[in-house]
Amino acid sequence: MADNLTFFPEYTASLEQNAEYLRQILPLMSKNNIAIDPLNFAVFYEYIVGRNISLNNEIDKLLTNRTLFSSKLSIHLFNKYISDTSINSLEKINDTLLELINKTSEAINNTGEKASSATILFQNHSKNLEKNQGLSNIKTVLTKIIEETKELAETSQILQSQLDESAIELKSLRQELAQVQEMAKTDALTGLFNRQAFDHKLEEHIETNKHSNSDLCLLFLDLDHFKQVNDTYGHQVGDNVLRYTANLMKQHISKNHCAARYGGEEMAIIMPNTPLNKAMEIAEKIRSSLAQHPLKRKGSKESIGIVTVSIGVSALKPNDSTESLIERADKAMYKAKKNGRNQVLSESLI
Repeated sequence: MADNLTFFPEYTASLEQNAEYLRQILPLMSKNNIAIDPLNFAVFYEYIVGRNISLNNEIDKLLTNRTLFSSKLSIHLFNKYISDTSINSLEKINDTLLELINKTSEAINNTGEKASSATILFQNHSKNLEKNQGLSNIKTVLTKIIEETKELAETSQILQSQLDESAIELKSLRQELAQVQEMAKTDALTGLFNRQAFDHKLEEHIETNKHSNSDLCLLFLDLDHFKQVNDTYGHQVGDNVLRYTANLMKQHISKNHCAARYGGEEMAIIMPNTPLNKAMEIAEKIRSSLAQHPLKRKGSKESIGIVTVSIGVSALKPNDSTESLIERADKAMYKAKKNGRNQVLSESLI
């Protein structure tokens, strides 16, 4: 498990896409007198990919103000927007948990020491009582026992209070940890599962299918001419198109389906307990819904035209692996693009 832990984003662009990104990155950095070192390149690669609207907005402001891109600034941008921010949340939870453990341990130790001390004193008092040295001596011993019992009770109350407080803090930590776990598997832009969560879910469903032998289908979706949308209207509009498409997908899939952002403008849907004909039907609803209405820029009436999607569908076969199932859906999707885009194609037609 630890070998799979990473706090860096996963990039899945093809060689052709990366070549196009390179053609955009280098002139942009040169134009703004930004040193082409690995850290700056990583920041501007993420900027050109356009999947991180917060990073793009900050860089746009920095470029407009002609801010000098120092090493310190680049590190700030990288840590804030590119490295997985959940690491900061995890460190915070870890620190709080350690503090909580230390406080509780201290309270328990104090109570333990007090209880041990009281035990010794009670044993001594017991010996004194056994001597039966007269009423006045018995009263004195009983008075001391009462006082020490009160002190022990007060110490126990302090421990109980500390434990109650710790229980409240632990509940809060559990909630924070659940949020961090949710963030770690969610794509920040679209709210869909991210690539890592998709890979895990698909492996999980294929493994489950070996025992249940139920239907399992996979959809691969790629927005048509998405680069043209980014180039014409900017990355912010492109991000809004991705969000719109993601919400549209959620409207048409079932609760047991898993929609994910696979990378860039490519998305995927895992469909357990869904036969191929039903998967094709859902895919067609998503395609037609997106193609029916021209999209408009948020906050204005300017139309950006019809945005379409090409979809490939594959169904799990005996002895399939995650790679083979993905490959067939991916091939069907690219075949749909070659056939003219804006269509759904089953693996059986490739």
